Amino acid sequence: MTPEPPRRLGRGLDALLARKEPAKTTAPVGAATATPAPAPAPPVEEPNAAGSLRTLKLSEIRANPYQPRKEFRPEELADLESSLRINGLLQPITVRPAPTGSGYELIAGERRFRAASRLGWTEIPALVKPVDDRMLATLAMIENLQRADLDPIEEADGYQRLIDDFSLTNQEVADVVGKDRSTVANALRLRQLPASVRRMLQDKQLTAGHARALIPLGTERAIVDLAREVSANGLSVREVERRVQAGRPKPPAAGKKATPGAAPAVPAGASGAVVRQIEEKLRRKLQTGVSISLSAKDKGEVRIAFFSNDDLERLLEVLGVSLD
Repeated sequence: MTPEPPRRLGRGLDALLARKEPAKTTAPVGAATATPAPAPAPPVEEPNAAGSLRTLKLSEIRANPYQPRKEFRPEELADLESSLRINGLLQPITVRPAPTGSGYELIAGERRFRAASRLGWTEIPALVKPVDDRMLATLAMIENLQRADLDPIEEADGYQRLIDDFSLTNQEVADVVGKDRSTVANALRLRQLPASVRRMLQDKQLTAGHARALIPLGTERAIVDLAREVSANGLSVREVERRVQAGRPKPPAAGKKATPGAAPAVPAGASGAVVRQIEEKLRRKLQTGVSISLSAKDKGEVRIAFFSNDDLERLLEVLGVSLD
């Protein structure tokens, strides 16, 4: 399967946090020991809102309620535990004071926090920074996107939560995480898939390209059946697109009126082959269902499927159509 393209982010986590590097110490905290070194000198308060570096009890820290990542692979935590045991903590976690007034909530560094907990640490260096809920959710998304930690469904769910909890548009989500709006819209389309197919995508039995190609099939049974065939037989995205097109409703017989929603007629022979080739190229370009019907020698129509207002906006953007 073709690797996903490199992820592009705008401002980045460090820029959003406006973080300064903490002063160097003689040895990293926790180096060569299963518990942290004694607490450093009292924290220096940062008047420029960069936050303050403190040593906090792990028992005072709670997980980020907006953490989009749902699964932390044991092998990743084992590798990090080994690093912490040998080298100590090279970069503090980042937290905010909890809105309840008691304790702290993670902003960034949940893997480091979990690994330290598993090692039996009781304290950990942390950069404390006051941020609101919207910034907390945004920073959690950015940290995971920077490290490519999220699977496609976690990424899509994270975008949807930003939309639902903070009434953001697709464009506003794209702006805060440094993505193109079409990238956000394409990710959100994956949430239309049946639960079993979303699970296959999370388990890496399908790529996001395969999953998007399945959406135009429409019915859950058809999507699940073809997804299983993709996983079992290693079908390419192009082959999935061909199967999806072949599985759509057949065109009406000559002289009969087309049924609404049915695929338009395509002439047989060489002309039909050319039309199918054009349809396939348009589907790959627009990432949705496309069909072409020729009603006369030089006349016909192109039909493009969309599945929500946001999906229509995405298509208009790809086509270079502005509503301004």
